[in-house]
Amino acid sequence: MSIGASPAPTARAPRVRWRRALFGVLAVVLAFEALLNVALNVGLVSGLLRATTPHTRLDWSQGWWLWPGPVHLRDFSLKERDNRQAWRVDAARVKAHVSLFRLLTRKVLAHDVEAHGLVFWLTSEPALEARPTGPPAPHPWVIELDRVTVRDVREVNWETLRYTGPCEVDGWLHVVAGQRFTAGLERLHLAGGNVESKGERVATLEQVDGTLVLDNIQPPLEAEHRVDGHIDVRVDLFDLGWLWPMLGSSSSHAGMPRGGAGQLEARLRFHRGHLAAGSRVEARGAELEVALGPAKFHAPWSLHGTVTQEQDQLTRGELTVRFAPVRVEGHVGTVARIPEVSLTLHARSHGPDASTIDLEQQVRIGRSHPIDLRLFNAWTGKTFQVDSGTATLSGRDTPGPVREPHRLNLLLKTDLVEGRWAGNARMLGQADFDIDARRVSLQGKAMSLEGTHVELSHVSMDLKRMQIRAWSGQFSLPAATLNLEPVALETRFSSTFANSDPFVALLTAEKALPTFLSPLFKAKDLKVTGWLRISDAGLQVRDLHATAEGGLELRGWVDTRRGVTNALVLATAGGITGAIEIHPGHHHLQLHHARRWFEKRLRAPAK
Repeated sequence: MSIGASPAPTARAPRVRWRRALFGVLAVVLAFEALLNVALNVGLVSGLLRATTPHTRLDWSQGWWLWPGPVHLRDFSLKERDNRQAWRVDAARVKAHVSLFRLLTRKVLAHDVEAHGLVFWLTSEPALEARPTGPPAPHPWVIELDRVTVRDVREVNWETLRYTGPCEVDGWLHVVAGQRFTAGLERLHLAGGNVESKGERVATLEQVDGTLVLDNIQPPLEAEHRVDGHIDVRVDLFDLGWLWPMLGSSSSHAGMPRGGAGQLEARLRFHRGHLAAGSRVEARGAELEVALGPAKFHAPWSLHGTVTQEQDQLTRGELTVRFAPVRVEGHVGTVARIPEVSLTLHARSHGPDASTIDLEQQVRIGRSHPIDLRLFNAWTGKTFQVDSGTATLSGRDTPGPVREPHRLNLLLKTDLVEGRWAGNARMLGQADFDIDARRVSLQGKAMSLEGTHVELSHVSMDLKRMQIRAWSGQFSLPAATLNLEPVALETRFSSTFANSDPFVALLTAEKALPTFLSPLFKAKDLKVTGWLRISDAGLQVRDLHATAEGGLELRGWVDTRRGVTNALVLATAGGITGAIEIHPGHHHLQLHHARRWFEKRLRAPAK
């Protein structure tokens, strides 16, 4: 009996095992890729990041990843919010090489990032609710994007400004969630795009080139915003009205400016968040118009600024905004011409890192050409008609720290003015107005002139029963309001009169001065307070109170309208008190119970 040969191991067995192993590995890889893409599209990473750091958000709508190749994302968004501002980057498409295993250590590390269809926002935000201070959170999420290339930028938004146009950026981005944001713009280039404010085209960025590093450190580490690098800018500016709200002004204080189109060129150098030596800016523009009540100011403008480093290694900067020449227009035409108005800011650092800066300001207002005061007859002619006389306007300012109050004096000085009071009384005199411009404000059609001082001198006046010669007085207006349409001045005042001639003229308007008031003829340096209103309708004085040496005292009210005088005065002189009531064709002297009679008449409506 023969024994048959046993079957030999087939040569296919090793190949089957290798094939099975290959298919197994492939299945694992496909499963891994499938799980990876599922995790990529269900928001696992963004959900974990949002749960641990609510002020940092990383999102996308869909993506795919053939690991270890680059990840592809659509509708990518990265947001960051700190205590003072928020920024956001959206991109239609992003491609990047991402470290998969570093995700397990709460790090998003990517390189060779390409972004297309990018939109950027940076806005100021209300302060966040204060949180207890303490050590920084352990193991925060970290986002590092290196070798980032941005093309096809759709728009850049900063507050109310929006840029659309060509933009190219190369750089990197590092974020420590809730603690630090650092962006490096190794190459920034914008050219030929438009800048809009609230939908209105306001400028064209002819060219912007720069290299910048932006570093924002948040508490509890520090609270610091740093910028290092340089940027060169060339801009064509259109109508400058859009700048007014950004400078903190509003139409309730002054009319919206119009015109002023021009050009700006700047080379800015930054070190640790401050302008560094070598920075400069030059700009100039066409005539700018600003309305202030019934007046309109017209002037071309220019701007010049430099930053230098002195031998003591300290940094010094100077910025001057200049308007020249200035033309003031009113209803009657050109009211005044001023050679120049300028504001200069001086900055000086206290250390090489510019950690402490002294900032001073200086305002210069050149002396105006003579102003013909007859132009104002349109507003005051029924009360005071100017026949001849001119005035000049100038400014005086002592340089001082920006944050410390100091006076900017507007000085209005007249020569000898001749005119007619209430249409018939001839009057001569000079007036000097000293206005604290830093306390001037405009609300609607009313201008506040707090802190104004007025000095009248060489005043002469011919009245029915007397003549005033070489009278003078000084007035302090702590709370004055000038209504612009119609023109009227209302103010509380305190003053010093060289003599009592104005009161003598008032009390003798209808009759001779009562005998008991004869000391009034000799009174000097009277102290007078009250409330005053001067308008086209006439002059009103309320709460009048005048005192002088020797026990002389006057109280009451006065109303003069177009040459007609009404008054009620309680006078004390030489120990005698009397009340005097004056109306056209009527003059009453009350000596018996004069104070009681006066108070009763004072409560009656003024005629």
